[in-house]
Amino acid sequence: MLALILLGVVVFLAFTTIFFVHHRKVVEEKRIQTERKIHDIKTQVKRLEPLVTRIRPHLLPYDLRSALAERWITLLHLQQDAGDKSDSFLQELQNAEQVVREVKANPNPKIEPIENQAKGQEAMNQLKNVQFLIMKEFREKRLSEARGQQFLTSIRYAATQVIIEMNKSMAAVQLENKKYRAALIYYQNIIKELKKYRGTEQEHFSSIYDDIRKTMDEVKVKAQQELAATPNMLAQGMEELEKEEALESGFTSDMQRAVMAGKAKARSQQKG
Repeated sequence: MLALILLGVVVFLAFTTIFFVHHRKVVEEKRIQTERKIHDIKTQVKRLEPLVTRIRPHLLPYDLRSALAERWITLLHLQQDAGDKSDSFLQELQNAEQVVREVKANPNPKIEPIENQAKGQEAMNQLKNVQFLIMKEFREKRLSEARGQQFLTSIRYAATQVIIEMNKSMAAVQLENKKYRAALIYYQNIIKELKKYRGTEQEHFSSIYDDIRKTMDEVKVKAQQELAATPNMLAQGMEELEKEEALESGFTSDMQRAVMAGKAKARSQQKG
């Protein structure tokens, strides 16, 4: 009888041990799966967040901006449902919800033109990421073909807008420095991009094309003046250099004075 009791105890302890080991294994596997799920969601959030917060709002239509914001906040809620309760995440979620509210409440955002080439390249990279996301959403049947094509067209227009703003800003810098020929190069970049839309229904780009053409005609006049003035500017610079060299040596020779006088007389005759 005692032997049966001992055997029963041993069997009970064995089953109890097996149960707890199995339970711990299941809990650990579940924990690992949860961590992997949260990590995967975090990766998606990390890729999506800049598309909402770093692309200048005026570059994208309202419906695309809203769709990106909705996808972003949906992923964050999935991360919360997966079990992420950390303080840092809850703060991130709160901030994101505020950003999404602002996106939805602002169908006509303020225009903030691209200032330079670095900002332009950053914007183009982010637009490419939006394009990849749209294609991924379509492949995974979360986006209809018609809406996907609509969004891809919007990305194309946004890329053109970046090229326009970037080159206009760089041309403005050249104009400010009175480098008219350099400014014309940037305006020509815009014309080259806008020619892609000739014959289309893009009236907005059509008006921009006409404005840039008008601006180029005005700048060309100044560029011709700049080109004509370049030799005289070079001669003047050489004369000033020769004067500086003479002063540094402590005297101006008769030959140097004769050369300078001859150059000055030649310039005056050209002007006359």
